[in-house]
Amino acid sequence: MKNSIKLLIAFVGLFSFSACTEDVQDTGAVVPESGLKLLTPNSGFNIVVDGTKLSNLATTFVWTDSDNPTGTDVTYTVEAAVAGTDFAAPLAIGTTTEHFLDVTAGTLDSTAKALGLEPRTEGLMDVRISAPSGVSNSFTLKVTPYQPNWGIIGSATPLGWDNSTAMTFNPITETYSISLALTTGEFKFRLDNSWTTNYGDDGNNLSLEANGGNIPVTAGNYTIVADFVNHTYTITAIPDAWGIIGDATTTGWGSDTLMDWNPVTMKYSIIMNMSAGSFKFRLNHDWGTNYGDDGGDLTLDNGGGNIPIAAPGTYLVTADFTGLTYTITQL
Repeated sequence: MKNSIKLLIAFVGLFSFSACTEDVQDTGAVVPESGLKLLTPNSGFNIVVDGTKLSNLATTFVWTDSDNPTGTDVTYTVEAAVAGTDFAAPLAIGTTTEHFLDVTAGTLDSTAKALGLEPRTEGLMDVRISAPSGVSNSFTLKVTPYQPNWGIIGSATPLGWDNSTAMTFNPITETYSISLALTTGEFKFRLDNSWTTNYGDDGNNLSLEANGGNIPVTAGNYTIVADFVNHTYTITAIPDAWGIIGDATTTGWGSDTLMDWNPVTMKYSIIMNMSAGSFKFRLNHDWGTNYGDDGGDLTLDNGGGNIPIAAPGTYLVTADFTGLTYTITQL
């Protein structure tokens, strides 16, 4: 790969030199190109980052420098900035004394997020090469950062120690949550269904430590909320097992999905990728107590009509089963 890139750079340099030394009639002298020139990646580059392939090569930055054809004794910095900001606040993707730099998907992902690009949303960032002699031309890359997939695993969870049970990301609070029935046992948090990054609690004090101790729990229904930025978590027993069910939900009419319980607001909530269809609320995984909405007025009616979801998307559904009201917000 390195030799191929060097051949490409040499060819471009030779071509430029030849073009500059040929006699051109009726057009005047050809002005030789000087300075840095970024060749690849160009503005056709587009990547949707896969969280399971962060160590894979995403692209190779290749450039020429007519002021320093060999690349020796000069440190080059590959820079990125929010598109359209004229590099007002550039970030360094990496540095090298070569005329190329390999960049992994993980590096591109972390740079995009540091610039403020949102996970799961295509964003634009400008890139260029910087050196003591100046800067190169720039290109605009399309990057869709990935959303880290946190889950819980352990003897207390439905999948045991074999696989993680996925948590749901809340873009409003930037936390992850899950509500489910746990058995007496232990659990831990881990990233992308792998042990490479995992958290436990060494002091049983609701703080998260990398590779920390297993977290003990007794059987029951719980809402677990984790903040992986501040390394804290909460685990709250659910007083009443309210869930949502319907063809708009991920499990259809066959089973319901437990909602998160907030002991401060005394309300239940859930974030879910929903399909066009309808849903209802029901208690304890049973139709004995269920709520719908007969008037489409955001009030809950016992045994009421199905609640429609007109378009597929990610929705935040909250419910107050004391005041018998609910809200639906598309995120």
